[in-house]
Amino acid sequence: MNERSEQPHDEEHPRPLLFIPALIAGWAIIGFGIRSALSHSDDAHPFALLVHIVTFDLAHDLVIAPLVLVVGWLVAKVVPETARGPVRAACAASALFIVFSYPLVRRWGLRPSNSSALPLEYGRNLAIVIGLVWLVAAAVIVRRVRSNRTT
Repeated sequence: MNERSEQPHDEEHPRPLLFIPALIAGWAIIGFGIRSALSHSDDAHPFALLVHIVTFDLAHDLVIAPLVLVVGWLVAKVVPETARGPVRAACAASALFIVFSYPLVRRWGLRPSNSSALPLEYGRNLAIVIGLVWLVAAAVIVRRVRSNRTT
């Protein structure tokens, strides 16, 4: 028997030291949220909250996760190896910016009586940010290609 088989928790199989505490903390937070929703049912509307949670869970499992898998597979098949990392990072950053800015771009919460609500051109600004993300990705790719040529 070699040394590796005697020590099942080596570098390749580290012990999940934080798993149990994180699991307990996560369930405590979930329990607190459920208790708060039920005890403040006038404000929280538990049934509507449950409908939203199930809807978002289904949207994630049936739309978002498969879409991420397909995009990841396409990047792995189409993009050269030196560019895969920057392209994956740019895809992830673009998706996050789009998801988080969607309510602003759609101008949800706009009030005609309040000129300070949503005063910026969020669609244009989102396009600028995504352009900058891909510009940085392109710069990283160019740098990688040049450094590979010199070695």
